[in-house]
Amino acid sequence: MPKLILMDAAGNVRQIPLSPPALTLGRGPNNDVVLDSKRASRSHAVVELDGPKAYITDLHSLNGTLVNGQLIDRRPLAHGDAIEIGSVELRFVALDQVLSDDEAMRLLTAPSLPTVDDWDFRAAAQ
Repeated sequence: MPKLILMDAAGNVRQIPLSPPALTLGRGPNNDVVLDSKRASRSHAVVELDGPKAYITDLHSLNGTLVNGQLIDRRPLAHGDAIEIGSVELRFVALDQVLSDDEAMRLLTAPSLPTVDDWDFRAAAQ
């Protein structure tokens, strides 16, 4: 199951599984993922699953949503994409493996992630 990885203001790494049909992100308490950032809108963005594909859509937020440094309206997500919402950075991970906290932290802070084709599934399973 694909997931988002984020680090909260306290430095805790969270892995958020994506389940159909959608996951909402924003500062408001009614979101699936509440973001601790004053620059995030109350309802900022939504990640939708459509079969094996995931898409992120900005919900007309004031400060916008960036994927890999580019301002987006709607965009398909690929493994390793960096998502910026306000002062929060998330990573999209398309792998089905459960990640340890250390592995999630490494993926979150990596300058770029390997593609699914580059991932060594045998090493990840050890």
